[in-house]
Amino acid sequence: MANTNKPKPKLGPNGSPVKSTAMGRKKIRIERIADERNRQVTFTKRKNGLMKKAMELSVLCDCQIALVIFNSNNKLFQYSSGDIGTVLKRFSTDPVVPHEKRTNKDLFAQHFKTQPSNPQIKNPVEMEADGDDDEYETDDDDDDDD
Repeated sequence: MANTNKPKPKLGPNGSPVKSTAMGRKKIRIERIADERNRQVTFTKRKNGLMKKAMELSVLCDCQIALVIFNSNNKLFQYSSGDIGTVLKRFSTDPVVPHEKRTNKDLFAQHFKTQPSNPQIKNPVEMEADGDDDEYETDDDDDDDD
């Protein structure tokens, strides 16, 4: 007699189902990670990957970059392709209108519009509609700096 039980779906660090991809990476739901340790590990890995990407962009494309990150404990992390004070001064005093200006809401709507919603967690589109401007975090423990 054949086993008719379906295999249980794998769950990610936030308890959401994940799907495996060909290279062993997982598709993840973009929502806040509930477990504090997993959230901290993810923050560290993604921060390092973001800084590496910023460095690569500055070298490959000969552009100035200043990256400023405050974590949930108000610790400051920064990267700059040169003197951060010079880049930030240029940002604050340059009268040129930004060529491109993005928010979490914009990027979420563009890149994650097909992600099924979780009724327990607000996505950035819902947060702005409610007037809630809290930061939106991601929840992946994979290191994406390839």
